[in-house]
Amino acid sequence: MSQENVEILRRAVDHMNKTGDLDWSLYDPEIMFTTRGDIESRTTFTGHEGLRYAMSGFAGVWESVRWEVQDVIGTGDPFVAVVHFYLRGKGSGAEVETDEAWAIWMRDGKFTRIEQHASKRDALEAAGLRE
Repeated sequence: MSQENVEILRRAVDHMNKTGDLDWSLYDPEIMFTTRGDIESRTTFTGHEGLRYAMSGFAGVWESVRWEVQDVIGTGDPFVAVVHFYLRGKGSGAEVETDEAWAIWMRDGKFTRIEQHASKRDALEAAGLRE
């Protein structure tokens, strides 16, 4: 995987942690974002508007969210990122930590497709990779 893609991923995560919003310049206008599916039904959102809608649902539940990239796996496109989340519930203040793995596709320095998965194994399978 190109070091540039890793840096773009880290920049995206840093921006989200600092501002609470996505750096939209890093996301292709036709991006496809697919949710995990193990909590609710697996849903794909398309384009910036679809991603905004998905993020608004997330923001409706969590007062604060912090992401931390734990590992990046792959030598090309797609690649897999293992991400640890620190979450605080809106209203309840309940604190939750969870791990996810994302299969990520990029083109011309922008995210074109992101699939959330509950396990690294599932993300690797989706990306056609092995550990």
